[in-house]
Parts: sequence; C-alpha cells; structure tokens
Amino acid sequence: MKRAFTLIELLVVIAIIAILAAILFPVFAQAKEAAKKTACLSNNKNVATALFLYAGDADDMLSQTSWESKVAGFQQPFNPAGKYQIHWTYLLQPYIKNWDIFRCPSDSAPITPKNACANGIADLGQTPGGVMTCDWQAPKYSLIPNYNLMPAHDWNTVSLTNFEAPADLIMTTERRDKTTKGTVIGTHKGLSGFDPSQPCPGVAYVQVTPALAASHLANDTNDDYSIVRAKWDRHTGGANYSYADGHAKYQKLDQTLNPTKFQYGEKWYPAPLAGAGACPP
Repeated sequence: MKRAFTLIELLVVIAIIAILAAILFPVFAQAKEAAKKTACLSNNKNVATALFLYAGDADDMLSQTSWESKVAGFQQPFNPAGKYQIHWTYLLQPYIKNWDIFRCPSDSAPITPKNACANGIADLGQTPGGVMTCDWQAPKYSLIPNYNLMPAHDWNTVSLTNFEAPADLIMTTERRDKTTKGTVIGTHKGLSGFDPSQPCPGVAYVQVTPALAASHLANDTNDDYSIVRAKWDRHTGGANYSYADGHAKYQKLDQTLNPTKFQYGEKWYPAPLAGAGACPP
C-alpha cells in the first residue's frame, strides 16, 4: 500500500518552496537588471565610437543635438520654418546601422518623434516634393548628449580638438523622463553640468555640485536645470556614461559632479550662432 503525504508534510513542502522563491526571485531580478545595465553601457560605448567616426568625417566637428534651421541665415529650403528635426541619432545611423543601440533596455519611456514619419524609418532622409515630412531621428531613444559637446540647434558645433581632458568629459548618458516632482521633462534636449545650462559669453555661471544637484532634484518642478534630465539613478543608484575619448563606464551622480574632477567640462565650449537670439547682443 502506497503511503500518501500528510497535510502537514504538504504544508511544509509548500512553505519551503515559498521561502526559496522569496529568496531567489530578488536575485533573479538583480541579475536581469545587471544584464540590462551592461547592455546599456555597451550602447553608450557604441554611440561614443560612432560620434568619433562622425567627427572624423566632419573635420573633427561633432554635431548639434538637433538641426532645426530656425535661425535666420541657417535655414534649410527643404525644412521650411525649421518645423522638423534632423537629430543627432539620425546623423549617427550610417555608423551604427542599428536603431536599438540608442535605447537602454531598462528605459520604459524612451523618446519618440514629435512628428513621426508615416512610413517609419523608410521616410528618414527622404524629401518628397523637395521638403521634409517628419522628424529624422531614432524611432525610440534613451541617451542624451552633453550640451558642452553637442549643443542645441542655436549654438555652434564644437571640435573634438577643443577638449582639454577628454577622458573625463561626459559625452552621453541616460535620459530621465520625469522630475522627482512628476513633471514630464521636455524631449529632444541635451543636459549640462552648468548653471545656466548654456551660458552666454560674459555670463557668470557655476559648475553644479552634488549639493546643488540634490537641491534641483528635490525642488525643481521643470527641467530648467538640465542636470535633472539625466537618469542618474537608473541602475542601482548610478548610470552609464560615455566620454569624449570614446570609453564608457558606470558612475554615481556625485562622482560626475566632483569639483576636483568635474566631468562636464573645464569650461563652456560652444558659442551661439549669429542671430540666434540665444544670447543678448
């Protein structure tokens, strides 16, 4: 006669399984996040390499964050009134040939085009009737450039030869979609470690410190302080960064803002385009 499990024995087995599950599930989750962190770090590294290749083909000049041609004298006839963006992610695509590189696997809210193409990526680079019909950018992306290397559309481009300490100068990192107050952060922007984020010539500005960053993150209800645009705590309290010498690594926010080794640049490199209106005359 076969002996069956008693109720007590079954309850003990179920309890043991529940305890093991409670122990192992967090471990599995941590392992999964570690894999995503590594993939995101690799993406930053690939983007940094592509930026180097792009600059090599453009006389050592990096691109702007976007080219919207709203500035008088810089407007493109195929993009009337600068309605559509020619984004840095589009400019790098010939060197990467993979749109997924621009997205971090941990990002649940990647940036999408303001003006999506009707036929998706098939419309990128196309000008039917001689004009653009949509934004030329990655369909989804998570990475955000440092304005000190890749400024906004109304600032001049910057040469790689300008940088005094490229190994300690952030090129790209991961983007935050909301402030700590829940305010949605504007898309298609860069970030900066300076206040103001894009200082005009002769304007006093400061390098953001960990204490000042904490104040912005705790109290800001918008993204005027562009350090809040970095998703600095996505991976166990830190984020992935690529640097102007082409390498990438994981850092905590206070490490990037250390006054003795400030990673957003020794000075402000870009200059406003003539007639841009970004700075007072």
